[in-house]
Amino acid sequence: MSPEERITELERLNAWLQEQLERQRQMNSELRRAVADLARTFQESLAAAYEAGESGDIEAVRRITRANQANWQQYLQRIVAAASKPGPETTNTSE
Repeated sequence: MSPEERITELERLNAWLQEQLERQRQMNSELRRAVADLARTFQESLAAAYEAGESGDIEAVRRITRANQANWQQYLQRIVAAASKPGPETTNTSE
C-alpha cells in the first residue's frame, strides 16, 4: 500500500470513528433524557401515593400504583429502544 493510499485509508477510518462517536453521544443523550423523565415521574408518583396513603385513600394508592406501573413500562421501552438503535454498518478497514 502506497503512502497516499494509507493516508486515504486512515482518513476514511477517522471519519468512520467520528460518526460512531457522534452516534454514541446521541444515544447517551437519549438515554439520559429517558432516565431523567423516569426519575421525575417516579418521584411525583411516590409523593402522590404517600399523600394518598397518609389520607387513607387506598383506591387512590391503587390508581397511582397502576399509573406508575404503566409509566415504568413506557420509559423502559424508550430506554430499550434508544439502546437498541442499530448503528451504521461496519466496514473492513484493513483492506
